[in-house]
Amino acid sequence: MSGFVEGIVEGTEEAVEAVVGDVEAVLRPRPGGKIDTARNQRHVETLAGEPVAQQDYLIKGRPVAVDVLPPATGTAITVTLGTANPALPILPADTTRRTAIILAVDNDVYLSSDPGAAMTAANSGGTTAQGVFYLPAKVPLPWDNTAQLWAGATTTASSSRVSVIASFKGV
Repeated sequence: MSGFVEGIVEGTEEAVEAVVGDVEAVLRPRPGGKIDTARNQRHVETLAGEPVAQQDYLIKGRPVAVDVLPPATGTAITVTLGTANPALPILPADTTRRTAIILAVDNDVYLSSDPGAAMTAANSGGTTAQGVFYLPAKVPLPWDNTAQLWAGATTTASSSRVSVIASFKGV
C-alpha cells in the first residue's frame, strides 16, 4: 500500500512542478508594472544600508554616475639642478600619490626611475642616455603612477629648475 501512495505523491509533485513552471512563464511581471516596480524598489531598499561606493547596480539599465572626489592633500616643489647636483630626486616612491605634473622650467632634463641612469645621463651630457626620458623645457608631463622619479640635467652651463605638483589620496 505504501508503494501505491508514494507513486501518487511523486506523480503529484511532478505535476505541480510542471504547472508552476507554466504559470511563472505565463505570469511574468511586465517591465515597469506594479510587480516589477515593487521588486526593484525592494532591491534598492536593501542597498540603502551599504556605502554608495559598494552599491553595484544599474538604474534603468544605465550605469550609475560617480563623482570623483578631489584629493585631500597635495604638494608643490621646485628642484634646481646644477654643477653641484646634476641629478636629484623629484618624486619619492609613494603609494598614496594619485598624480603629479612635472615641468622643466629653464632647460631640458632627463627623467628616470633609476637614480644611476639619471646621474649617468647628466654626467655624460646625454651621450650615454640609456633608460631615461628626455623632457623638453616648458612641456608639462603628467606622472600617473607611484614610482620614484629622478631628474638629471642636460646642461650644467646654467641651472635647470624642475617644478613638480602632486596630489595624494585623502585619509
